[in-house]
Amino acid sequence: MRVDAIDPADMTDEQRPLYERYTTGPRAAPDSPFLLVGPDGRLQGPPAVWILSPTFGQALVHIGGAVRFGSRLPARACEIAILLVGHRHRSAFELYAHRRAGAAAGLTEADIAGLADAREPAGMSDVESCVFRTTRRILDRGTLDDGEFRDAAGVLGEAGLFELVTIIGYYTMVAMQLAVFDVQPPEAP
Repeated sequence: MRVDAIDPADMTDEQRPLYERYTTGPRAAPDSPFLLVGPDGRLQGPPAVWILSPTFGQALVHIGGAVRFGSRLPARACEIAILLVGHRHRSAFELYAHRRAGAAAGLTEADIAGLADAREPAGMSDVESCVFRTTRRILDRGTLDDGEFRDAAGVLGEAGLFELVTIIGYYTMVAMQLAVFDVQPPEAP
């Protein structure tokens, strides 16, 4: 990373509650597909830089929790969108984490490999196929035309489409933060 990871012993009173969000709850569960706290107790991934600004970090924790654990879209569909975003931005940590989360949600190795080449996995549900197509269009053009909007809202519902756009935007923002601060996955050389 371009900044030093903060030792938990050196955290301020404002940083400590943010840190504890990643050491407890669903993000720290033993069955979580990836952890955001390393073996040395330091944060890794996005929260490793979010801790620099606890006010922004806390806001992002809330948004991230809603995006990751609160969407009405099926987990597998969400992971399809997240992996497409990760590949578009070549985000090593995002791909590290969400290949694991995608597999936990039921994506096969072939599905995950296909997404790397922006190929639609075989055997997807209507919702998953819609998420794939809609995510690609938004990443390619930044929007949908009227027909694409109607089609996506027809399959996902307006609330589901709103959630998908939010997922795409959130993970695009995270990819940029990870790139600027050069946050790499724990397995990176």
